[in-house]
Amino acid sequence: MNNFKELMEQFQKPFQILLHTLTLGTSGATSAFRILQRIQSKQSLHWRTFIETLCQPEPFLEGNKQKLSLKPLFYLLPVLVRRNLLSFLHLASSYVPKDCLHHLISQLKKNLDTDLWIQKLIDVLEQDLEGGSCYLKSNSHSNRFQKQLKYLCQTLVGNSEDPSGAEKRLGWYYNQQNVSSDKSCEGTEDNITLTQNSKKRKNILKGASLLEDDEQNITKKIKLAEDIVSLEPFIINENQGVTSNSENMKLIQTHMQNKMGIVEVEQEVLPKTEKKVDLPEHIKSSVSTLRDIFEADSDKLEPPEELNILNECDPSQLEKLCLLLRLSELSEHQLPLACNKMISLSSDLSYSNATVLARTLFLTRVLSLTEPASRFLTAAITLFCKKYPRPICIAMIGPLLQTPDIGNVQVELICRLMEDCLEPDHLTVTFRHILSVTWSEEILSVVHILLERKVELTSELFEQFIQKLSQQAGRFNNSVKYAKMVLAMLTKYPTYITLVHKNMLSHVLAIHTTFLKKSMQAALKHINI
Repeated sequence: MNNFKELMEQFQKPFQILLHTLTLGTSGATSAFRILQRIQSKQSLHWRTFIETLCQPEPFLEGNKQKLSLKPLFYLLPVLVRRNLLSFLHLASSYVPKDCLHHLISQLKKNLDTDLWIQKLIDVLEQDLEGGSCYLKSNSHSNRFQKQLKYLCQTLVGNSEDPSGAEKRLGWYYNQQNVSSDKSCEGTEDNITLTQNSKKRKNILKGASLLEDDEQNITKKIKLAEDIVSLEPFIINENQGVTSNSENMKLIQTHMQNKMGIVEVEQEVLPKTEKKVDLPEHIKSSVSTLRDIFEADSDKLEPPEELNILNECDPSQLEKLCLLLRLSELSEHQLPLACNKMISLSSDLSYSNATVLARTLFLTRVLSLTEPASRFLTAAITLFCKKYPRPICIAMIGPLLQTPDIGNVQVELICRLMEDCLEPDHLTVTFRHILSVTWSEEILSVVHILLERKVELTSELFEQFIQKLSQQAGRFNNSVKYAKMVLAMLTKYPTYITLVHKNMLSHVLAIHTTFLKKSMQAALKHINI
């Protein structure tokens, strides 16, 4: 029962998508929250059923003696998913009924996790219920933890190249200290320092351009989630001694180096909107105008000149601009018009910028689909894909194929794009993605379309494909889709097949059980080596 895939089957489809997104490392919670916003705009979610499933008792083996006990299903999830799930519920607290959150917290506290970080995230959820500020709750039994947290926060501010920026990010901590000082009459030097820092922070914020209220609240919660993750490696068990200052500094330096390495890997796949980027003043001042352009229902032949700013941004700046323009929140009937304006620019978008826009406009929308894509969404993706096919392959099709348990609606859209929009070299890019993912019945449909379109393959790619096909033969021995795929390969690529391949395929077909078995064997027999 501890298999993650088996656990997922107990949840409804929309929540399966959200839980799978929570596996995406430290960005899982914020990515899931964006998908939630898309889902909520189309359908209401059954939060009570979801919470009840998380709380349902399951057999659990714990300790060295493997003692059998009953615990909520929540504790059978991987630790990364548990942490991200609590962070996600904090971000989504306005969507979740309060009584559901209260029920979850009470059940989790009855069987409290030994993971100190999960305990603190539960405290954050409790603060949401109480309507208080969102900061780590101070407990009398965690005095050592509080001392470490204070030292780390002050160290981060003191060693930052931009102390004001660090204070902005750690505002939740200063708020916590200010609340504590209000309750206490002790005028210690620490309290004076923290109050001064808080005043500096307020002055900085007054001069900054603020997002609208709804965006601001969400941004604060996202930054809290980021700060929690950034401090996570330094939270130790209370039974351990407090490390020395030099040891703490070594930990901080090591963590920052590791985090930079992780970011370099994730930047190729994940959105970069959390990255701090300063936009030039002329771009900032044009945000309101650009938003009006994208939200307008007019369909002029010539795109407004202001849209050329999209070409002036580098990819990081464009990520930030997309967030300010709320492009991911455009209604579906506005999407074709927006895409038409983008593809009609006098100067083509760079590959990197087109990839950013494709990911922003389409990936979350398509991931959250639970029914066939609307004609507006389909038209918008088709328009963009015909102009910028490779960015669509990299920013949308690739991540979709890598999504566990991809649905029929997503596959249907991918197949349509392959038939109508993608050129041979782009089909090859898609085929490479296919070889790197776990096959399912839905993925077999994509492979079949690629083979029918006679995707251009090198001998090396064909060799990898035969190996993959042979490895999956046992799983799909009674699959008609698998049989049709093999037939397509035998009829479209007979000259690629060697004697070794033929022997391998003979064993593959021998264990197949569908009515197409004889047809496949006959097609293989007619191939002359």
